[in-house]
Amino acid sequence: MNAASASAATSAADDGDDDDGTVLPPGVVESRNNIIDSEIRAFLLSGGGGREGDVTTYAKSEFRSFFTVWMFLTRLPSPSHIDLHPRYLMRGMSYLPVVGSILGVSCAILHDALQISLGLPSACASIFVVIFGLCLTGCFHEDGLADTFDGMGGWSRSQVLKIMSDSRVGTFGCASLCLYLLAKAQLLGHLGASRWSFMDSSGPGPAILVGQALSRLSAPYLVRTREYVPEHGPKSPFYRYMIEARHILSWSRVSFAIAYSYALSVMFYGPTFAATLLSSVLLVSHLAGNEGDYLLGGVMGDYLGCTICVCEIVVLTLIVSRDPIIETCVAISDALFDAGSSSSSSGDGGSSLHDGHSHNYYSDAVIRRMSTLYGNDRVRPLVNLVFLMTAVKIWCKFVGPPDMYAREDRKKEDDGKED
Repeated sequence: MNAASASAATSAADDGDDDDGTVLPPGVVESRNNIIDSEIRAFLLSGGGGREGDVTTYAKSEFRSFFTVWMFLTRLPSPSHIDLHPRYLMRGMSYLPVVGSILGVSCAILHDALQISLGLPSACASIFVVIFGLCLTGCFHEDGLADTFDGMGGWSRSQVLKIMSDSRVGTFGCASLCLYLLAKAQLLGHLGASRWSFMDSSGPGPAILVGQALSRLSAPYLVRTREYVPEHGPKSPFYRYMIEARHILSWSRVSFAIAYSYALSVMFYGPTFAATLLSSVLLVSHLAGNEGDYLLGGVMGDYLGCTICVCEIVVLTLIVSRDPIIETCVAISDALFDAGSSSSSSGDGGSSLHDGHSHNYYSDAVIRRMSTLYGNDRVRPLVNLVFLMTAVKIWCKFVGPPDMYAREDRKKEDDGKED
């Protein structure tokens, strides 16, 4: 999500520039530095902030906030009096799941029409739906995905930010885009035909709708919980609006986004699986926030778009793998329960716990449980994956030079000592 260009265009329009409405004269942005904080405080205390004022004022403010986000996320028109004011954009971020659900309904209708009415294979219908979604949003989040993965090739934080601000797409960005689009089309194509049923839906239609809504929950959550990294460029001082976003996007508004996303998921998949989907999105968002803190010192527009794409793939993967995941969990439970039962029955009433052999007793019980788990054909690949990830983590932790940011901080300290 590139809020920078939107804010710049809006501020230029407000100042009545003649430079094609996109460039402010020198010194205009800098002159605003001292009034931005006071503007935000006034906004929060006014009817625009939703804290005071009558119902009509509040409703108009919410209307403007919603359609500001609608204009920002989609290429579909908004009412003519709506502009991309950054303060309404930040407040309206709580409506991202709502906008996502509307886009999801549109894509789901197209998929069902192509597959059921026209008889196209599910895989072909999914490809056309992916193209349709890109047209609706103008590749908005996908642009952030490519820029973020390009930036991950940087050797320092300043270099990462410089790469992300470059409009050109590199190898990492191109690869991430191809894999994302391929994975999305393949996952949707694997779901067969849509079946719409209250709390028991299946197929690509409901998956598209829920995936589009839930994935966009990550943006308001990250904006509220993480620092916002200022965009680079000549108008960067103006983007202090974004840095102060957490004071505009309140926890009550984020809670609304979470409640809406969960209610929508319950409507199609029931409360248990809906809780699993919601928890997964929040967990991925939290981990993405940690990675953003490490890479950037917070989050920014492109990084939010990248996280939305990743969360959408996670949601679709869980929907496709729902039955195998349940079977694997049952297999793990049965294996542990059977191993525990056999351990208890093979004991001698607990006397072994008091004859100096308690350590061996518990060690044997753990070994039996692990061997039972590893002997299960469904669980064994998962155990192998856990071992592999653990080994890679240990290797990266203890082998090789220090972390690139640790080296950068050490270099700054050394330069400071020399000065």
